[in-house]
Amino acid sequence: MVKGIVLAFLAFAVFAWGDAVVKVIGHDLDPFEVTFFGYLIPLLLSPAFMKPGDRLSDIVRWKRPWAMALRVFFISVTTPLSVMTFIRLPFAEAFALLFLMPSLATVLSIFVLKEKVRWRRGLAVCAAFLGVLVIVRPGFRELQLGHVFAIAAAFCAAGGVIMGRMIGTTEKRYPLIGSVFLGTTLIAGILMVPGFTWPTPSQWGLLLAFAATAFVAQAFFVVATTYAPADRLGATQYSQILWALLIGALFFDEWPDAMALLGIVIVVGAGLFIFAREQTLKNEQIVSAAAVPEQQAAPLKSAS
Repeated sequence: MVKGIVLAFLAFAVFAWGDAVVKVIGHDLDPFEVTFFGYLIPLLLSPAFMKPGDRLSDIVRWKRPWAMALRVFFISVTTPLSVMTFIRLPFAEAFALLFLMPSLATVLSIFVLKEKVRWRRGLAVCAAFLGVLVIVRPGFRELQLGHVFAIAAAFCAAGGVIMGRMIGTTEKRYPLIGSVFLGTTLIAGILMVPGFTWPTPSQWGLLLAFAATAFVAQAFFVVATTYAPADRLGATQYSQILWALLIGALFFDEWPDAMALLGIVIVVGAGLFIFAREQTLKNEQIVSAAAVPEQQAAPLKSAS
């Protein structure tokens, strides 16, 4: 378990540094072009995630086609939206808004999965939206396009989470990972055409660095799941906000004010609470399911 947690922290640290590279290069290149080249190399290397018996064609051979197609679409769109967010907003502020995802996933679960959300998670969702208002401060500061992109990215990421829950464990690891690389590369490749410009040598270096972080971070997390369940590692993603604060201050001279820090704490705290509650409810369901056979067996014992 400890090895899994350490590797997950490393994975999200690499993700954060990759996003920092995106912030640097995104001002000079079309965001869809950045996304295309950033995911093309991981796509070519994605067979590394194959297990014995897997085939390359499995990347598009899905047991639940519609749910997988929607998952791929939502996650693929999330990346270019995130790129446009990092270009336009301070690093830590961008991450905080993207961390609205768990709250949006909770809201979507009510309508799509028909889940019952108890008052504690409901309050956490409200707190998260309050935190966003504290960060954005509509009426007191100009609402930027980056804020819209960040919320749209969080919504798409939440949609990907919901589709993932619908898929469950029916799909294998390789198509789950490889299809996202494929979908992101295709969508970004089409959308980059109008604004395409050939990268300079220095830009090629940054693009390769972004591609490397995308692949290495995913590899770290996949290895982490061999030591601990993926749902137990979800909370480690919030370590990215610490990297965002550090990277933003040291490399981009971004220092959040007191109100922005308060909003970040509220959003991240609400997301962590939602994660913890979902884990608690999941454990309760497992315990209840395990208790059912015993209850059914009790009359047989008494009858004998």
